[in-house]
Order: sequence, then structure tokens, then C-alpha cells
Amino acid sequence: MTMEHDYHHSSQLSVLLALITLAQFIIAVDFTIVQVALPSIGREFGVSFNGLQWIVTAYGLTLAGFLMLSGRLTDIYGRKKLFIIGVLVFSIASLTGGIAPSETVLIVARIVQGLGAAMVSATGLSILVAAFSEGKCECYYTLSTDCQCRLCIHCN
Repeated sequence: MTMEHDYHHSSQLSVLLALITLAQFIIAVDFTIVQVALPSIGREFGVSFNGLQWIVTAYGLTLAGFLMLSGRLTDIYGRKKLFIIGVLVFSIASLTGGIAPSETVLIVARIVQGLGAAMVSATGLSILVAAFSEGKCECYYTLSTDCQCRLCIHCN
């Protein structure tokens, strides 16, 4: 594993922490926010109950399924590169899902969103662990059962 950056300045650490926290927040919110729009999506596209379930499940299933692979790809290709790729993939898939003309396009966009979210989630945590050295600060990340992200930094 290679160290890509040395984060020494507290201002850099603050910006980094804010960026990673924002990314994790967006991933968690995206998982739940679609559920609010499901009735409108069902009416707009004439989607059955099973189709609506796939719109929600496609994202979570892909995110969970590719999380460990994304962690390994982070080790191979680098944290920063995979984080940026993940954010781009997630953003483009979000735009595609927002303007989707059909149920199928929306489900495929949700699958691609899950892939981007897996990349961002795995690399974000890796970046935090590398940025906050063990002797200085310890990072703990918890994804609670109600899908709320909490990021706690305990400094000595």
C-alpha cells in the first residue's frame, strides 16, 4: 500500500474530514431519499410494487456487494484516484436517475449509483485512516441500523 499524501496541517485535515463526511452523508441520504419519492415514481412510470422494490434494492445490493472489491481496488490503484472516480460515477448515475425516462433506466442508474457509492465509501474510510495517524487521532466510522452516518473522531 502506498501513502499518497501527507496530511500535516490542521486546515487540510478539517477540509478532508468535511469532504469525506459530506460524501458519506450523501451516500446514506441517497439510500433513503428514494423511498420518499416511490409513490411519485410508481405513478409516473406505472411501476408495479415489485418494480418499486427493485428501485430501492438495486442501490443497496450493489453498494454492499462491491464494498470489499472497492477496498481492494483502492489498495491497487490508490485512494485519491478511486475516490474521484467513485464521486464521478455516483454523480453521473444520480443525474441519469433523475432524468430517467423509464423504470429500466432508473434501475440501471441505481445500480451504477451503488457501484460509485461503494467506491466512495471504501476509499473515504481509507483516506481517513491514512490522514489521522494512530498516535494523534483515532477514526471510528459507524453506519447505524437506521442508515444514519456518524463519524466520530476521538483525539488524545
